[in-house]
Amino acid sequence: MPEALSVAQRRAITQRRSGGHLAPRARMLVVAALLMCAASAGADRLLSFTVTSGSIAGVNTAEINADGMVVMRLRSTNGNGLAAKAEKVAARLTDLALEGLKPEQVAVSQLRGEWTVTGAGTLIITADEQTAAASGLPPNALCESWRARVVQVLTEPYVCIDPLKLLVVPYGEQRAIRFGGTVAAKPRVESMAKAIATIERKDGRAVVRGAGAGTTVVVVEFGDLQHAITVEVKKWAAQIGASAVLSALPGGVPEPMTMPALLNAALSAVRPEPRAIVRLAELVPTASGYTVSVRAGGIEYLPVAKNLPVTVRGGPAAIPTPQSLLISNAPEKVDGIGALMRQSLAPNVPARVMWHHKNYAGRPIVLAVRVVNAGDEPARVRLGWAQAGPDGDEIFVGYNAMVRYWESVRRGAGFLAIVPPRCAFETSAVLIDHHDVVSGLMDLIADSGEHLYVEVVSRDPEDEPSGFDEVPGAGNELPVTPYEFPAALDAEVNYEVGGRYGHLSIGREDVQNEQGIALAGAYGISHRVRVNASNPTEQPAVLELALRAGGGVARSVTMVAGALNCSGNLGAGNEQILERRDLPPGVAVTIPLEIIPTAGSNLPFTLVVRSRTR
Repeated sequence: MPEALSVAQRRAITQRRSGGHLAPRARMLVVAALLMCAASAGADRLLSFTVTSGSIAGVNTAEINADGMVVMRLRSTNGNGLAAKAEKVAARLTDLALEGLKPEQVAVSQLRGEWTVTGAGTLIITADEQTAAASGLPPNALCESWRARVVQVLTEPYVCIDPLKLLVVPYGEQRAIRFGGTVAAKPRVESMAKAIATIERKDGRAVVRGAGAGTTVVVVEFGDLQHAITVEVKKWAAQIGASAVLSALPGGVPEPMTMPALLNAALSAVRPEPRAIVRLAELVPTASGYTVSVRAGGIEYLPVAKNLPVTVRGGPAAIPTPQSLLISNAPEKVDGIGALMRQSLAPNVPARVMWHHKNYAGRPIVLAVRVVNAGDEPARVRLGWAQAGPDGDEIFVGYNAMVRYWESVRRGAGFLAIVPPRCAFETSAVLIDHHDVVSGLMDLIADSGEHLYVEVVSRDPEDEPSGFDEVPGAGNELPVTPYEFPAALDAEVNYEVGGRYGHLSIGREDVQNEQGIALAGAYGISHRVRVNASNPTEQPAVLELALRAGGGVARSVTMVAGALNCSGNLGAGNEQILERRDLPPGVAVTIPLEIIPTAGSNLPFTLVVRSRTR
């Protein structure tokens, strides 16, 4: 049973009620003492039913306790549902005690062939065959033992209070403290901090309203009996709307964009409190999109969970051809946590981001790409990405990332992301082990907003972002890295049948940007080539376009006249045939092709244009 309130606590409460004043520290000590002690002067008259779980000789048990004794002990060989059953019985006993249940109203009887214990005609518990067998008593004898102990805790005049120790009240909402029993005194209820919790008395209960976030104590008195209940007033972690919309680009939203895209769309319908964490727990496809389970929580908040319908709609145009290339590869070997690249996004200027990194941190890390809005207005950014890894083979990773980029992003895949002011949103995120490699490419364009950035970071796996992350203490301008380059280079190769072969070197020369930084190999730059070939002879010819590896093992991904051509591993001097077509006498053709050197491969490549006569 709870201990009595101390003399000092009573004096402090009396002084408060009589208009006396306590120093702030004294008030804090009184509140702290009350928080540590749920108390009553007449300890034998405060009745509460609680449940504890355990085992005896390997048999699972759930005990219903009151007045310092075990009122009922339930046993089960498997324990399934045992605690829940005990909680239900304790709740029934609490409800009956609040109504003033008397000893003579507790009875044992049969109901539909099973032995039961009832209180004032209301079912308390049934001794089913499994419960009786586990106890080793016949059902009627088990019920009689239960009845005897219930009667024992009801013999003295008592007060029942629910909840007994802690009441959590959402800010701005109401919750009730119920009280009753067989004590004749009228109850008195008082909040020790009305700025946190206010009280409205009603029959058999006190309605507690959360007036301000914080912790206080509500004191319930029945005559000389005093009992303190801790009241915590908390805000919900977030307010979640009825629905959300995901705006998809014409190519749709494939993996691995689905979860980040849905999270971004769902966050538009969520108003989280500061420092609250928002997660998507699971998603279910529907005819119009998805239903996602949104969960929000935080240390100082009440958790929220809600199933949110997200409709997937088209609308935004595909991202235009990138004009700038943003590279994250220096250092290629990541040995710690922090930002690896940050570049600004000029409004309405499409950009391509390419990243390729190895984990040399000695432990798993996450490599992530974030869109950062350091401005004062919401930003709208169209984006789409493809990634590969983690894997130890960097040529394999870089090649797969490029193939996926061509097959998804370059075909218009992506979505419209909304990023609030002074916030960052994480898009691609890959967990990589020591010595593994990850690679990726992203296209994006800022349709609205100012002071926008894209950054590549390595972070601890435990530091998963909470939806939108605040940009701490940053002004509108953030420092950037000097890794912006042109996104495309244009070239032509002219060739006549019977003449010398046409050649174009790709990746042999470094590309320098305005800051004087060299991009070796021209990785990530789109080489757009027009091959102009003619046959001035009188003999039919077969035109061939080949890509020859010149710097070591490499793989290529090339778009030739609208068709994707992917190579296997090419050693130095080996080549991949890109195109072979007939070229009749007197005919001239122009063949467009585009190649973006893949990360991890050895360069240069040489494009060779040649022919042979039939």
